[in-house]
Amino acid sequence: MKSKICFILFLFAEIYTVQAQKAFTINDFMKGYTLYFAQQTVKSEIKEYYRLTENENKKIVLEYGSKELSKLQISKTAKTTAFKSLKDINIRVLGDVNFDGRSDVIIFGTAINDDEGCYTPQPNVYIFINTPNGYIPSASISDVYYNAFCVRGGSFDIDAKNKRLITWSSGGAALHAGAYYSVSGTEVKLLSDFEEDGFTQTPFYKITGNKWENNKYVPFTSLSVYEPNLDTLLVFDTKNGKGRILLFKANNVLYYAFRQNDEYKFVSFAHPSTPEKANKAIFKFRKQNSGNELEFNSGNIKYTLYETSTSIGIKINVNGKISDWQGVGKKGTLSSLSNAKFVNLVRE
Repeated sequence: MKSKICFILFLFAEIYTVQAQKAFTINDFMKGYTLYFAQQTVKSEIKEYYRLTENENKKIVLEYGSKELSKLQISKTAKTTAFKSLKDINIRVLGDVNFDGRSDVIIFGTAINDDEGCYTPQPNVYIFINTPNGYIPSASISDVYYNAFCVRGGSFDIDAKNKRLITWSSGGAALHAGAYYSVSGTEVKLLSDFEEDGFTQTPFYKITGNKWENNKYVPFTSLSVYEPNLDTLLVFDTKNGKGRILLFKANNVLYYAFRQNDEYKFVSFAHPSTPEKANKAIFKFRKQNSGNELEFNSGNIKYTLYETSTSIGIKINVNGKISDWQGVGKKGTLSSLSNAKFVNLVRE
């Protein structure tokens, strides 16, 4: 009787083990490749195995996890299935993270780190770079990705246009941080990191940070503004591609801002930069036969926004030398200032 009970318990254990194992062959993970995925759970411990094979020459280009899962009986019973139908698979196509024209892969570990000091527990991250010799793990890019989501409101973006990696985080509603990285092969280099202080008086937020320039990190300050939150009167882009003109109002004050057209899109010049400076940042509005003009001065530089029925732009006069930056994509109009009342606006 005792031997029968032991045999039954053995059968239950075998059934449980089989039920806790699964394996899949996936043909639609990446074009030209076949993905084999196996998972085994024993006493709440989860083991995984991934193998990516080129279809043409049957070469294994990526192998990760518990290799014993590739040799077990489970591998012979792998089911062919679509990648999107598997909800608990931890491998993804990340995209071209190092801008070499080949898609890279990310794998999330099954273990959660509870003691790493993150805002919420995070899985380990393993990023594999697609090279002619197969997928090579990148510890530095993996660290950037992991640290991006370790903090609250974290994000990791691949900026293909400027060939940068960008991370963002949030220390709350009024404090945000960003970092920009370049990538060479499997290594990253920090180009800049900065904080946006939302506790400064609106509508602008103060930026402080460091940039890599001339083989060293140098401090910098700037301003930022969120256009969707602004009560804009006139907005247009400069035809020369240098940036974007913003004319808007906030709490009975008229503001002008020039937002640069670079990877940061910070505000390089604002008039006024704070509400307290409004009484010294006067705008002069005048109607012309051909349209309207708005003039203001900053030091010895005179700025004149102009608008006619056929054109929009801004003229910048520096010691008698005038640059005419024509505009495109206009939204709004200077004529909205005809009857407007602002503490820093006069009419001529």
